[in-house]
Amino acid sequence: MCKRSALIGTTILIVLALVAPAVQAQDYRFNLKENRVHLYINHDGTVRIVYDLTFACDPGAHPIDVVDVGLPNNTYRLGEIRASIAGVPLTDLSDSPYVKPGVAVELGSHAIGPGQTDTLHIEAIVRDLIYQDSQDAEYASLEFAPTWFDSDFVHGPTRLEVNFHFPPGVTAEEPRYHKQEFTAAGFEDDRVVYTWIKEDASGSQKYVYGASFPKKYLAEGVVQKVPAFNLNLEALCSSPLCWFLLFGGGWAFLAIMGSWSQKRRKMQYLPPSLAVEGTGVKRGLTAVEAAVLLEAPLNKVLTMILFGLVKKGIITVESEKPLRVRAVDPLPQGIRLWPYEHRFLQAIGDNGELVEGKLREMAVDLIGDVNKKLTGFNRKETREYYKDIAARAWQQVEAAGTPELLGQRWGEGLEWTMLDEDWEGHTRRVFHDRPVVVPSWWWGYRPWADQVGPAPAPAPRPTPSGAGVPVTLPTLPGANFANTVVSGIERAANRVVSNIESFTDRVTQTTNPPPKPSSSSSRSGGYSCACACACAGCACACAGGGR
Repeated sequence: MCKRSALIGTTILIVLALVAPAVQAQDYRFNLKENRVHLYINHDGTVRIVYDLTFACDPGAHPIDVVDVGLPNNTYRLGEIRASIAGVPLTDLSDSPYVKPGVAVELGSHAIGPGQTDTLHIEAIVRDLIYQDSQDAEYASLEFAPTWFDSDFVHGPTRLEVNFHFPPGVTAEEPRYHKQEFTAAGFEDDRVVYTWIKEDASGSQKYVYGASFPKKYLAEGVVQKVPAFNLNLEALCSSPLCWFLLFGGGWAFLAIMGSWSQKRRKMQYLPPSLAVEGTGVKRGLTAVEAAVLLEAPLNKVLTMILFGLVKKGIITVESEKPLRVRAVDPLPQGIRLWPYEHRFLQAIGDNGELVEGKLREMAVDLIGDVNKKLTGFNRKETREYYKDIAARAWQQVEAAGTPELLGQRWGEGLEWTMLDEDWEGHTRRVFHDRPVVVPSWWWGYRPWADQVGPAPAPAPRPTPSGAGVPVTLPTLPGANFANTVVSGIERAANRVVSNIESFTDRVTQTTNPPPKPSSSSSRSGGYSCACACACAGCACACAGGGR
């Protein structure tokens, strides 16, 4: 930041292989006391960016007479930009020759002198910042990096505050933050607002914040397609590393690996405390709790609960697409239900469809309960213990000598056998050439029952004394039975929630949120930006400023 007559040299700065020229002046020194920015995301896809930059000019330093503020892209219009200092409008605005894209604001007679502190207010409207979320087809995404300044000029800590104002209509439960969890969330002018605050930020460092929200609140066609890369080629190709980026596959590999790693992490819903090792094995978990311990996909966990309730005669599946269930009312006396089963029943809507918000709350509480139960026990040994139970459950099924016993043992151990990662293949192998008597409870899964005919009429089972009328249940060829149960459970798992990645991601945000980075990479400068994204929304809005 300096008068153009005082510029004495040009330095090429390389920031993560992304280049920005910096013209330096040796007598400009200041502290950026606060960098406060508000992003107002509008229905038409525009984003109004409002900066309040508080500068404290060092005693003896050159007055701050011009400020370069970086903007995310070059879709801004100079005629729409407004700037002021101490409430006085500033009209001498131009495209910055040093920060691209960016605007140069001449302070004129309102220059900040040595030892003085003042706040520059600037507003700009930018376009094409909102992208298709790469994890959810129904969501849009925005990522943004506030402007920063050359470390030759700025020093000391900065209070950094970033505010995302989501479009009108977005509810409190709908937005999702990306890697960095928000500091606070609230409402302002009927808009949901996410706020990130970093009290000890560096004024010369880049910080990226991102969030996603349902794109239904935006006008048709304003959401950009996800780019494979979003590169500032003009800046990039001035770098000696340009040839490496053009001809090497390193960036592509890193982008693919970064996306894969992020997706994998979002599916890891167990909280970090569960990884603290204790001693001994935790016994007494249910099959569903063991599935959580083994971090089985959450749609599989929900399906285990669903069929557990079908087995108990509490639920009947009446429709597969959409998945609709009916619970008996009142509940039979003497049947034990686990807390998560009660919560599952509470998630059944009036139309029989499952309410995903209530399922998420149930999943969060279930994961928390398992976490508490594992406190003080060895996680690795406990995992192996329950894997062994699953293996022994299969052994009992395989050892059944009659079709009736085969069906009975399979039904009794269904949830435990489902802990097997190759449950579908194992089921087909066990039953492929063995006739099986269909367990009576399976008739509660009505779509399958409708395919093979009406369920047999209920009748009392024989008692040891011989009283009662035996129930005649159908016997199927093993291969047919395996195909039926595998396809039925697979369809239920695919429809118990609308999008398992999105569902798990929102659970993980509560149970295992991304850790806050302990530090970010330093740079000797780096106040201009180009983006190469492999992020949740793939829409880096990068900015920079200063000279």
